[in-house]
Amino acid sequence: MLDPQVRALALARSQVVLGTLMPDGRPHTSMVWAHADDDHLLIGTNKARQKYRNVVADPRVSVLILDPEDDRRYVEVRGRVESIETGEAALELVRATYTKWTGGPSTRPAEGERVLFRIATERFSWKV
Repeated sequence: MLDPQVRALALARSQVVLGTLMPDGRPHTSMVWAHADDDHLLIGTNKARQKYRNVVADPRVSVLILDPEDDRRYVEVRGRVESIETGEAALELVRATYTKWTGGPSTRPAEGERVLFRIATERFSWKV
């Protein structure tokens, strides 16, 4: 089960940084929109992105979630992408995160072939 405080931050309008590993082991980071269910962090992207290729090769990730209410507080989550989903689940995530950030539904189609990363938490630490 995902820690309730981590889940709350992922469901809020929080800035989120996803860290993955390049094929040569160097880190790769990118800003993403995150979401959560009861057990996982959820991050969407499309198959054309470097982060997708990195996760396919190595599912280990780090996710940094900034508290939108306190800019000195954040949580770092380390874990693994447990599954990569396509189809309706990935599109539902696009719609949910778009609505969270803009206040309304998207009127344009999602770019590229969308995927959803379902991230299982192995450990997390709070920083204040």
